[in-house]
Amino acid sequence: MTTDEAIRGWVERSGQSVVDLTAELVRFRTVNKVTTGTELGLQRWLEALLREELGLETDLFSPEDVEGLHAHPGYFPGKDYTDRPNVVGIWRGAGNAGGQSLLFSSHVDSAPVAMGWETDPWDPVQRDGRLYGLGAYDMKGGLAASIMAVRCLQELGIRLKGDVLIESVVDEEFGGANGTLACRLRGCDADAAIVPEPTNMAVCPATRGGALWRFTFRGRSGMSFGGESFRNPVIGAARFISFLEQFEGRRSEEPGPAPWYEHNRSLPVIVTRVEAGDMSAPLCDSGPAECHVDVWVECYPDTTEEQLLAEVLTQFRRYGERIGSGQQDEPEARKMIRFLPGTQLDPDCPLIALLAEEVGNVRGAEAEVFGAPFACDAFMFGLYSRTPAVILGPSGGNAHAAGEYVDIASLLELVQVYARTIIKWCGAIEEDGSSSDVSRLIEKEAGK
Repeated sequence: MTTDEAIRGWVERSGQSVVDLTAELVRFRTVNKVTTGTELGLQRWLEALLREELGLETDLFSPEDVEGLHAHPGYFPGKDYTDRPNVVGIWRGAGNAGGQSLLFSSHVDSAPVAMGWETDPWDPVQRDGRLYGLGAYDMKGGLAASIMAVRCLQELGIRLKGDVLIESVVDEEFGGANGTLACRLRGCDADAAIVPEPTNMAVCPATRGGALWRFTFRGRSGMSFGGESFRNPVIGAARFISFLEQFEGRRSEEPGPAPWYEHNRSLPVIVTRVEAGDMSAPLCDSGPAECHVDVWVECYPDTTEEQLLAEVLTQFRRYGERIGSGQQDEPEARKMIRFLPGTQLDPDCPLIALLAEEVGNVRGAEAEVFGAPFACDAFMFGLYSRTPAVILGPSGGNAHAAGEYVDIASLLELVQVYARTIIKWCGAIEEDGSSSDVSRLIEKEAGK
């Protein structure tokens, strides 16, 4: 029996424990409320798990206690971190020559409860090879997989040369990322990092960027009793929404930049909310003075916030000229959350090839390697850390929507991939220059 076979055997025997841990994480209500959150209970529980059950060195701290956070250029203001601590656990290696450190960085906050849930989103349901629950896919399943990969190696008696770090950060949703930045400033660095965001088991060395703006169209409200002239801002907003549909289509006609997005033909432009008139009134009998259109727009790496907004507004003006709309309504744009820059690694980053190899070995098929089709907090590594970060997480569906689920088979595969990667990246200790703990483990496993 090889080391890899021993890991596979452990995961097969412990599969339900992986699911149970994910379910326990889901039961904690950690919804991000944009400026506040409720992560405290889960973070305390998780710190105790890492310290008492896995024997890790732990650090439970508030982002507010990190020196220099507010003054850092990556900090986004307007957040309240009362009772919202980060957690870091460190499995110390022996520090032998040749060992490298590896960090798993997960966020513990979830999106709000979307309309349409048929079950309690915090009461996980295991059915037909899936675990349903809010945050199961994004991204408590990936967090659980990283924890169970460490437990796997510990229970198999494997000792490492390099350190393994597990961090659970607060406030990632809605472009938060201050929790992730706080860990960087706290000194939680490693030779490489894995971000277990859900990628459907693809290895993603890059992420897209994105921005959420509120575009406001203004008009003149009232009713024409005396022949007055009014301008309804909803008309301009409707024209803008029609433009956005075409804008998204045109942006998707061309491939993205090499090497990570050259086969990608999708850059989402999503209208998230439209608001006009007095929404508290039972009826409205006059046109509104304003109409607001909230839009999420994604971009490729190396695109700035200013470039992205200029592209939207310039193309809207040209759209008006093409359709001959007459006087073009120019909206006012207001940023609703931080701009999330896209980020990417050089193709020669060694963790990319290692993860692709291990995903292929575990799944029995060549791994997919491409840029992630979403934005996330990985840019904090690319911009403000020495640690290169690759995104790799489980399969599933319905992130930020009703019926969110993580695929259990992929979750168990992910534990194997993480465990195998830890051994090869951090290095396993061999004693007396000959027999290693792994060798004795294999003999023990073979006798079962």
